[in-house]
Amino acid sequence: MKVTGSVSSFWNLIFFFVLFATNGLGQVSYREAVSRYYQHAIEATRAAQWADYHSRKAWQNPWQQDLVALAWQWKAYETQQRQWAAYYQQFTNEQSAMHSQPPASTPQPQPQAIGGGQPPIVMRGSQAYGHVSLPTALLRMIQAGNALQNKPYILGGGHRQLEDVGYDCSSSVSYLLIKAGLLSQVLNSNRIANYGVSGPGRYVTLWVKPGHHVFITICGLRLDTSGGQVAEGPRWRTTDRSLSGFMPRHPPGL
Repeated sequence: MKVTGSVSSFWNLIFFFVLFATNGLGQVSYREAVSRYYQHAIEATRAAQWADYHSRKAWQNPWQQDLVALAWQWKAYETQQRQWAAYYQQFTNEQSAMHSQPPASTPQPQPQAIGGGQPPIVMRGSQAYGHVSLPTALLRMIQAGNALQNKPYILGGGHRQLEDVGYDCSSSVSYLLIKAGLLSQVLNSNRIANYGVSGPGRYVTLWVKPGHHVFITICGLRLDTSGGQVAEGPRWRTTDRSLSGFMPRHPPGL
């Protein structure tokens, strides 16, 4: 037990030494330390919510092994941020005792936080809204998907001109990617089958059945031209569909 305690104390000492060296805490003012504490504490809360979100998604989709890895990555990031927050809180508490400054209090989770029952994308009527913490490319894709919600299904629509009266499956998926700056031209399903990187993405997945159909999911929310009424066109779909025969692709980094 004594050896274990000594080893633990040694690594704790190394950790705090690294924090001190990398942050230059000796030159940080009380106000700056409080600001950094809040930043790390809020970031830890956000990471915990993402970890919870991916854990729940992994439980619902056990075939997506990458979700488990993402949950562990967010949990590790949460731990790191909590260590930073604890370090700055200790510093501010010591300074408050020395200079009669009010101690830093633990920040409350933000009302728009992800996790805890609220996914990164929420539906309000036919429109989807992404959390502000999502990458800009995803927010642009969501906005582009909202613009297609009143468009009918037209075979070949959206292929000759990006802004069209109607769209088919591949042009609607291409529309989102183009608006996000991830694609330069409209592709058909055969060409989308070679787009990006193989496998499900961290946020975005293109589900392709070359020559037949393609749809896209963003944080689990599906934009698809099928799944509702005939010729309904591209719509956000909140129900699951069979993935049999579809190959997953994703934009690099997403």
